[in-house]
Amino acid sequence: MFARHVSRRFGSALFCSSLMFGMVALRPGVLGAQAATGAVLKGSAIDDETGEPVGAVIVRIPGLPVVNGDSLGHFEVPNLPLGEIEVTVQGLGYRALRVKIRVNSDTDVIQRRFAMEFDGQELPEIVVSARAQKLVPRYVDFERRRERGLGAYFRWDEIKDRGFNRVGDALRTVRGVRIKCDQRSFECYAYMSRSQNCAPVWYIDGVRVGSFHENTPIRDLYGIEIYRGPGETPAEFTGSDAACGAIIMWTKSRPFRP
Repeated sequence: MFARHVSRRFGSALFCSSLMFGMVALRPGVLGAQAATGAVLKGSAIDDETGEPVGAVIVRIPGLPVVNGDSLGHFEVPNLPLGEIEVTVQGLGYRALRVKIRVNSDTDVIQRRFAMEFDGQELPEIVVSARAQKLVPRYVDFERRRERGLGAYFRWDEIKDRGFNRVGDALRTVRGVRIKCDQRSFECYAYMSRSQNCAPVWYIDGVRVGSFHENTPIRDLYGIEIYRGPGETPAEFTGSDAACGAIIMWTKSRPFRP
């Protein structure tokens, strides 16, 4: 009888200990879990060049459920944890955007616009072409000369399709253009094949510049024009020092990027 009494007391104590352990384990913040707050992120995704909404984006924050944006690019993420968090926004045809934000209070309502960079990946050609037409007004002179075809041209969609990473990657494919590298400075430069040191003049967005290195990243360019001599070079880019032609580059305008 004494043994049964001790067994019941031992069993009750064990049950209470297990219950208390379970309550501790379920408390917010214990074992590394972050307590949910009332803080909210209200965001909108837009194209960083056109300002148009990027619909149906996917939003990820570590430790929280995935959120889908609506057709106008709006989304809302509740229950943000306190401190610095990383927000990842993904959209079809756009580069994934990662931004860090800070949540200071459990009552914060953070409103943020996420400007995304278009890359056209996994989109049909008709969609990519339609977007290119929207951007034509700023580059109307480039497009006009490209249609005439007196020189060699690369537009952003062709740059992407051909996998060029640097300006030199594109220039190497143009007949009559050579790339010469200086091993001492670890830099490469473009020259025209007509003579050993026949260097073209360079323009960026219509403004004359001193030089432009071969290894310059190409992802921020809308287009490149290459003219290999005075017979090809348009009048607006000719001069006494343009006997070796001209290379004109047009950068992408991103007025909506913060």
